[in-house]
Amino acid sequence: MSKGTKYNTWVHAGFYSGMQKLSVPLSSIFITMILTKDVLTETEVGIWGLLMVTTSILELIRQGLVKNAMVKFINADDGKEEKKIIAAGFYLNTIITIIVAIILFIITPWVAKVQHADPLKQMLYLLQIGLLINIPFSHFEWLMYAKQAFKGLYWTYVVRQAVTLLLVACMLFIPFKEPLYVLVIIYNIAMLAGTIMAYKFVKQYLVNAFSYSKQWMLQLFHFGKYVFASGISTLVFRNADQLLLPNILKTTLFNAYQGIALRIISLSDLPSQTLGDILFPRTSQTENSSNAATVKYYYEKTVGASLCIIFPVLIFVFLFPKLIILILAKESYFAAIPYLRVVLFTAVTLSFLKQFGTIMDSTGRQKHNLFAITFLAILQVILCYFFIGKYGLMGAGYALVIAHLAGFVLTQSMLYYYYKINFINAFKYAVKFYPEFYHIITHKLSWTKNK
Repeated sequence: MSKGTKYNTWVHAGFYSGMQKLSVPLSSIFITMILTKDVLTETEVGIWGLLMVTTSILELIRQGLVKNAMVKFINADDGKEEKKIIAAGFYLNTIITIIVAIILFIITPWVAKVQHADPLKQMLYLLQIGLLINIPFSHFEWLMYAKQAFKGLYWTYVVRQAVTLLLVACMLFIPFKEPLYVLVIIYNIAMLAGTIMAYKFVKQYLVNAFSYSKQWMLQLFHFGKYVFASGISTLVFRNADQLLLPNILKTTLFNAYQGIALRIISLSDLPSQTLGDILFPRTSQTENSSNAATVKYYYEKTVGASLCIIFPVLIFVFLFPKLIILILAKESYFAAIPYLRVVLFTAVTLSFLKQFGTIMDSTGRQKHNLFAITFLAILQVILCYFFIGKYGLMGAGYALVIAHLAGFVLTQSMLYYYYKINFINAFKYAVKFYPEFYHIITHKLSWTKNK
């Protein structure tokens, strides 16, 4: 492969993956602006945030058991077993979703009571419909990841987010007595719209791709069980503070403040998500997963690229938090500023932590990833119970920062031991990335001109 072609492939994949990832938080920002300023009270915003945490938990359960295994084996396969792998992924996804839906239906009253959020009960019941729609949606999405069809992913999410934004905007002009329930219905409708769009990009891969294979279902499950366990620990690590806040403080009000801050942090996490989607299929390929030098290069370069983008964003947010919050919400949310400034640091460590999981899973060290993230999840829960009870919302911030520092030390030690990865090199790449990015764009323009 020529150098120009290599650059074009990476830039093309990165562009559409980045645009797809960007479409979600950008539309979420506009949705947040509508909800926080004109549609929901602060307490209702907190409840809506809890529902979004629930959806992320449900999604990560299925991703852990199916997505990574499906992506890995499709990329490692020479094409002979691909149809069986795709079918096994679909059937496994369906079984897991049904089991999750039944469990969620049973525990819904308890969840609403523990979180001190009565409307959450009916919202979770309505969400059951969305879970069923999500079976084909997620299967199509993962198939596009495996095939690195990032253009299809981009348009799928554009449609889904555009429908969501349009219907939420209608709530400005149509007053609803129970707006939280309407929001869940909108979520389900948008999921259906995204599924229809996704089908157009994957239908060619689905031909003869529904033959049952017990062997591949078991193989995907056995690979995914470690990723699934890691996913559960990741959920606890990343969401313990949000779930424990209403439980300890007996109100969802602080979740509203926290949600605004985390919405801002999620924007800075975009580069890491985007590059991780490109990194996993590449490091899953047999010739790369067994080469420590290649893994080291991919990790350090990927994290460096993320840091290069997020540093200017974090500095701007730290200096002008009131401006950011006024754009997203209103002055009553200024109470989130101290928390926001504390947790900004975690956007840096998160870039390292996310790619650690990607590398470990893609190179067959799922157990090591499970050990690390489980330790951090337990640490996070302990810290949250101690600090939230003593310092409230700020305590959640302190717990998050301490857990991230511990995670950084642990994961970097493991990466150095197995792959000789040096985190300092990531910062060096971050500094060098600007001229290199210019070089990539120059090659792309030259390749396009001579095509």
